[in-house]
Amino acid sequence: MSSPENRPKQNLHKSPTCFPHLCAADSHMTDSSEPWRNLLHDAGPKDHIVQLYQDEQFLNRAVCRFAAAALAHGEGVILVPTAAHWEAFCPRLEAEGVDIKEAQEQGQLKVVDADELLPRFMGHEMPDSPVFLGLAGEVVAQARGRNRYPKVRWWGEMVNLLWERGNATASMALEDLFDQLAHEQEIAIFCSFLMDNFDGEVHTRMLPRLGQNHSHLIPVEDYSRLERAVADALREIVGPVEASVLEKKLLEHYAPPFMMPPSQALLFALRQVVPDVSDAVLRRSGTLYRAS
Repeated sequence: MSSPENRPKQNLHKSPTCFPHLCAADSHMTDSSEPWRNLLHDAGPKDHIVQLYQDEQFLNRAVCRFAAAALAHGEGVILVPTAAHWEAFCPRLEAEGVDIKEAQEQGQLKVVDADELLPRFMGHEMPDSPVFLGLAGEVVAQARGRNRYPKVRWWGEMVNLLWERGNATASMALEDLFDQLAHEQEIAIFCSFLMDNFDGEVHTRMLPRLGQNHSHLIPVEDYSRLERAVADALREIVGPVEASVLEKKLLEHYAPPFMMPPSQALLFALRQVVPDVSDAVLRRSGTLYRAS
């Protein structure tokens, strides 16, 4: 596979007249159904955000919002996509009012092929910590451009590549290294997993692990729809009175391992406190979310 940096580029840097217009056009969704837009727009040093997605368009919108906002803020941006995803991102970045070619020429944007970078630090099916941190540190230094862009953001999907290949242990080890990188280099990191938020195994095994090395979770695209689905599912499974009591008690006394929407925190708390109820509520929530 050819590296994105060696392929013809479309454009990716802020256009002062176009970018604000697009933000205004999206503003009706920003504070209600999709508050993740604000989270990605304002991501700061040491933030480590994880997105769960199944819809490629959701991935596209989230990554491009993260990158375009960074460029608009005068920050350096590192993107580590597969070649196929980079091709999908380019038109959306242009729609975000960004000039890809200019940003790359100025050194503000660095694009690295995920499939080519990953083998450079993998050994015996696990990431080699010193090699990874050395390579990643070099990439961050290049993105800073001799301190022209002291604030840097990084989005990549190498952890997801390992996850999709069935190597969950290596995937989480790499996430631990990215969390270390975020703190040592004081950069914002955003990663995306092709993962179903309504899968019981994800809630049982993966979300607790992700809570160990992330600061924020974006579980679904539409938070308002998730809130309705979880509330309706809980009422159907345990009854309206018990649902109200259970929701109040869990949200008041249970602290999720990382930042997430309240409805997602409720699902997480159910799994930890009343697992006999959680499977049924999770399945029904998924059905209602998708149906609406």
